Amino acid sequence: MIPVAEFLPLLPEGTALLVGPASGTVGTVRGLVGPPEHVGRLLGTADGAVVLLTPVERFDARFDVLLRRAATAGVPVLVVGTVDGTPRPGAGTAALAERLGVAVVVTPDPWAASVRVHELIGSGDAPAARAAVVAAGIGLDAGPALDELFVRLERELGHAIRFLDASGRPLRGAGVAPATAALLARTVGTSEPVWATDDRETVVAVPVPTGIGPRAWLAVGTTTPLRAERAVLATALRVAAVAAGHRLVLTRLDDERDARYRMAMLDDLRAADGAPAPPLVQRTIAAGWELDAWHVGVRLVARGPVDAVALRGEVETAFGGHGLDVVVVEQTDGWAVWSSTPDEPDRAAVAALAASVRAAQNALRSAVDTNAGVGSVHAGPAGLVRTLGEAGDAVRLAAARPESGFFVHVDRLGLAQLLLAWTQTDTFLPAAEQLLAPLERGGGALRSTLAAFLDAESSVAETAAVLGVHRNTVADRIDRVQRLLGVDLGDPETRLALHLATRALGGA
Repeated sequence: MIPVAEFLPLLPEGTALLVGPASGTVGTVRGLVGPPEHVGRLLGTADGAVVLLTPVERFDARFDVLLRRAATAGVPVLVVGTVDGTPRPGAGTAALAERLGVAVVVTPDPWAASVRVHELIGSGDAPAARAAVVAAGIGLDAGPALDELFVRLERELGHAIRFLDASGRPLRGAGVAPATAALLARTVGTSEPVWATDDRETVVAVPVPTGIGPRAWLAVGTTTPLRAERAVLATALRVAAVAAGHRLVLTRLDDERDARYRMAMLDDLRAADGAPAPPLVQRTIAAGWELDAWHVGVRLVARGPVDAVALRGEVETAFGGHGLDVVVVEQTDGWAVWSSTPDEPDRAAVAALAASVRAAQNALRSAVDTNAGVGSVHAGPAGLVRTLGEAGDAVRLAAARPESGFFVHVDRLGLAQLLLAWTQTDTFLPAAEQLLAPLERGGGALRSTLAAFLDAESSVAETAAVLGVHRNTVADRIDRVQRLLGVDLGDPETRLALHLATRALGGA
């Protein structure tokens, strides 16, 4: 027995409750041909949902008689079709249906509705098998784009398809509850559907077989607790997941081919020593690279294993989300990135670009933790190679700079980097320790805040972002530093001395 209210949303599109309460339950379905007065004489006490296969032309007194006979026989729902121009039931018919407890449901296709109700209350495997055949046909006929596959599945299943990554994060469609996402993230090694229920819905998720790294999931959310409907969804998704996996593999092969092409082109550009041959220039033009421009290079190196090909889109999105139009080339440990402009950017523009790179690095943390290095501005093909080389040097320095958020911009090093070599001496280190000793009372927080503050060129906001604390906390700590050390950080010479001391002692 299933409640009428639960199977109504699963009937053919356009089906709706016309009058009466959808409060009964149904265990059988019976289709009858003929006008209402004829159908009324055929009703029996064993009938559940009764489907009038002959369209109803008007809801008149003869239909009211059918309602009374349905109530006497214990029939909880009448499913009817109508013809063009059939008026809605009048107030009297609506009141009668409500009083008798008989729901009248209108549908554009009574026969399809009767078959669907039979499937939903039945226990056979035919609906699931039919869903598998339909999903297989869609998988074969749909084009190479995943979205076309998903749209056609949605049309057949009547449910929105969700495409999730390995951690349960939505790549298409609605997300899932945090508990459901956590379940998917820790579920490995299964090819079976995973079910999760929260206070809103039940989600069935099926792993997508790709064989090329972390799994993805196809999922559907439903508020209908019907066993037959869930079986149909799970079966259709399992077949569809194979089709989705096949498309993912083909897409991955294309992405890897394109990545190898970009990497080889950048390697050739480096090897050309600033004077690329015309064929190489033509290849870069075809790829959309602007060589005869001013460039600022960036290197992102992952602080753990990374699939640079799969995450290239995430990098582009992170940079684009902060106003940067960049070229992204995969590297074995991360990405080479650069921004090109036709006119030479001034110092303020380069500083703003570096700040946007830092923001993009922060935005990427949900996908991958990175060290980031930014080169200075240079022109032309040789300048592109040079700024990327500087960015490579900077990213190596960034790996040892947690106090800067694992971020280094070479324009902020300059003379300070040369002086730092001098600070690594037996005479300077004791002096630096003595200078910063009063800050030890702060348990290390004051020294690390001072180091980050000086690296951020005295920016309270940037220091707060690096340390992950409130701006007021940074301001309070800097005030305490000045009182404990008896210094004025507004003095350039004082700042330089303290900056060198914090660099020499590691900033913490």
